[in-house]
Amino acid sequence: MSNIKPVIIPKWGLTMEEGTINEWLIEVGTPVSVGMEILNIDTDKLTNAVEATDSGVLRRILHGAGETLPVKTLIGILADADTPEADIDAFIANWVPPSADEVDE
Repeated sequence: MSNIKPVIIPKWGLTMEEGTINEWLIEVGTPVSVGMEILNIDTDKLTNAVEATDSGVLRRILHGAGETLPVKTLIGILADADTPEADIDAFIANWVPPSADEVDE
């Protein structure tokens, strides 16, 4: 399952605790490259684009526009186009959020 990569609510700044998904800029099935803007997130201080930190295909969107979620929440899945759905399901079921120092940007 190493070709499955999470998309999470990032932490921008020391005081950020949650973000609201403003909109996804791409649809499920879209190929993604590192640095590509994939969604916009609103915080209490700004609206910012989330850039992909990995390449792959956007296989799942787990949370949509208007949802306010804590930092580190799993919101999407990037994976190879041929990754079995069962592997993605297992990845989501076993998801453990990264520690705080792994999400600071």
